[in-house]
Amino acid sequence: MGLIIAGISSGSGKTTFTIGLMRALKNRRLNVGAFKAGPDYIDPMFHRMAIEGPSYNLPTWMLPDVTLSQLYEKRSKAADISVVEGVMGYFDGHSFETTLGSTAHLAEVLGQGVVLIMDASSMALTAAAIIKGLVDFQSPSQIRGVVFNKIKSDSHYALLKNSVETHTDIKCYGYLKPCDAVQLESRHLGLIQAGEYDDIEQKIEKMAQLVEETVDVERLIADFRNSKTSMTFQNGQQTITQNTINADVVSRLKEKIQVEGGLTVGVALDKAFSFYYDENLATLLEIGVSLVPFSPIEDTELPEGLDALYLGGGYPEVFAEKLSLNRGMRESILNKSRAGLPIYAECGGLMYLMSELVTSDGLRTEMVGVFHGVAHMTDRLQHFGHVEAKIEAHKLFGDMEVKDVFYRGHEFHHSVIEMIEPFCAIEVAKNKESWQCGYIENNTLATYVHNHFYSNLEFLEMLIHFFSLNK
Repeated sequence: MGLIIAGISSGSGKTTFTIGLMRALKNRRLNVGAFKAGPDYIDPMFHRMAIEGPSYNLPTWMLPDVTLSQLYEKRSKAADISVVEGVMGYFDGHSFETTLGSTAHLAEVLGQGVVLIMDASSMALTAAAIIKGLVDFQSPSQIRGVVFNKIKSDSHYALLKNSVETHTDIKCYGYLKPCDAVQLESRHLGLIQAGEYDDIEQKIEKMAQLVEETVDVERLIADFRNSKTSMTFQNGQQTITQNTINADVVSRLKEKIQVEGGLTVGVALDKAFSFYYDENLATLLEIGVSLVPFSPIEDTELPEGLDALYLGGGYPEVFAEKLSLNRGMRESILNKSRAGLPIYAECGGLMYLMSELVTSDGLRTEMVGVFHGVAHMTDRLQHFGHVEAKIEAHKLFGDMEVKDVFYRGHEFHHSVIEMIEPFCAIEVAKNKESWQCGYIENNTLATYVHNHFYSNLEFLEMLIHFFSLNK
């Protein structure tokens, strides 16, 4: 069915190899399924461009194992071969105590073989020792092969290949040469978005060319295209129950939307707002929500006929001046909020809804003004990583009988919010620390927490109820 590409560490070359391999497979007219381990928005943007299709996140700490396997099977069904890009180093995840949240954990859950990408530019026999250590660290191991990165010559690769295949059972599928032309630039939240490169198509084709030149793609296809997923769970009944719950919730929401005559949601989508999980958007479409994209940078007002707004994360701080200059859109959103239009916003969306945004160079830019306060950019990460969140739903709906909703998400931001008399409805916790981060004004709910709906579909049920307030 497919393979997982994992790194020895962050910076090993996972993304470059993944993009190049995906495009090389697409160039063979194969239908490629694209996936990303963990809560990452930017790598899937490159996947989408490489295959001209969706890329689905599989965040192992945030989602139950049975749900991960269900979603992978569902989204892989139409693919000739699926490629999953890992996260960080192979065993790096939620904590140092277990592999939960890591690529290794995902490989175990999916029962898929792993190909390591390894910067071996300055080693020979040591490469075999490192790979052997990774294979032996956890038994049974899903690691099946390796591709070396930043290798300048065939002779160096031959030395690495002989070392690894002599001392381990791991196959060597080739190597990538150093190439400045395929380097992807970074900023404070990671790689620069794919859509911000004028030459992104040329970069992707160059990555595919590098893969084709020195990696045995045909052998990879033969070894992994027909591999069978063998997912095992300690409690088979739990697997059936969880899958049934997921299916029931989706079916119930679909029926609700049909009975109420549909639901139309505007989705902020441009260079400033692009952090959405494909699974979230696909699920909204599957239950019957009509999604209408709009650009807070380019469009002068909201589309007509919207029942609600969904403002995802992104880089409003990078495009702050353009967002501020578009006064028509800012006023359109503010007026709709004051009229009671339901709005749900995450991270960058929250920052955009503040009165002002102060960039790292001190520039003060006027934002929408739904919330009376300021978003300040800082020179360091404020919150980073997995979090657990609780929504006090009665504060949204004014009904004490509505139960709280618990879910897992992640935060990743350099900004802080200074709010005047905030009304909070979401409590966030990480380790032993907790804080309030879910603000309400009119029918607007905004938070720094990024959410994958399948972390707990009760969140999606609450959100659909929230979006339907004015229907």
